[in-house]
Amino acid sequence: MEKEYTYGVARVRTLETGLLTDEAMTQLLSSKSFDEGMTFLQDRGWGSRTTENELEEMMEEEKQKTMKVLQDIVDDDSEYSILTIQDEYHNLKAAIKQACTGVNVAHVFIEGTKLVPDELMEKIREGKYESLPAEMQKVAKEATETLLRTGDGQLCDLIVDRATLQAIKKIGNQAENELIKKYADTQLTLANIKIAIRGVQAGKDEQFLEHAMVPCEGVSIDELKSASVGGVESIFSYLEGVGFGEGVKAFKTSPSVFECWCDNQIVELIRGEKYKSFGIGPIIAYAVARFNEIKTAKIILLGKQNGFEEEFIGERIRRMYA
Repeated sequence: MEKEYTYGVARVRTLETGLLTDEAMTQLLSSKSFDEGMTFLQDRGWGSRTTENELEEMMEEEKQKTMKVLQDIVDDDSEYSILTIQDEYHNLKAAIKQACTGVNVAHVFIEGTKLVPDELMEKIREGKYESLPAEMQKVAKEATETLLRTGDGQLCDLIVDRATLQAIKKIGNQAENELIKKYADTQLTLANIKIAIRGVQAGKDEQFLEHAMVPCEGVSIDELKSASVGGVESIFSYLEGVGFGEGVKAFKTSPSVFECWCDNQIVELIRGEKYKSFGIGPIIAYAVARFNEIKTAKIILLGKQNGFEEEFIGERIRRMYA
């Protein structure tokens, strides 16, 4: 039986009043400079004195604030693992590559994961796969041995990325909460669409797609594979026929606009949680909304910092939950 989380829902309802709206994002976009944009966010409680004008530090601090809220109101972190599982597998992939190549890349690890990056790399180097979480042991061994044997970083990526999608699917299948089920399947659906389009663009064959994609409810991977034989336009035609016309239109504009469209699908999915008073759904929705606004604010400020036109940045602004 799903937990009620009455206190947790009440707390996020209060916190939701501080979320940035679409109008606020438009104001941020209208900032005359990067510094003015940073001040705009700082005036709304983002960052701290220690972050000053350091964008990455501010965004990481805001992410950790959100994670702290989850930790405070949800006793069992497995209840919100759907929000953290991709970070864990990202760090696994980074650890494998650094352990195998001996090349240390700065800032490649995501902070705040359950698996500490240095300890993770040490386990990979020593081949202590059994000390990893059970669901990661097989993929860690396979990806590491494959990279050492072939030197093929893309093949290593494929192995870990598919395991990530399988982990998301497992979380969705085992979840009692309907939002988590739908959120997991939406992630899989969007991932499969991306894999099919980008795979064909890169000249990958059906066998590659077979190994890369994971079954979901939102789209048929068999039909995607069949469509791939006819090239990207054939995939687009299939997607338009099953209700993803807006996504196709976004992709034809640019990959960045398509990523924005994908994130907007998630926002639309979680909107219904605004009107629920019980369960972990509203808590998950709040966290997703926070991560979405952090990403969007970062996109805007990076655009300001690099001198991009306001119209160019505007195409990449996600819809807000608030």
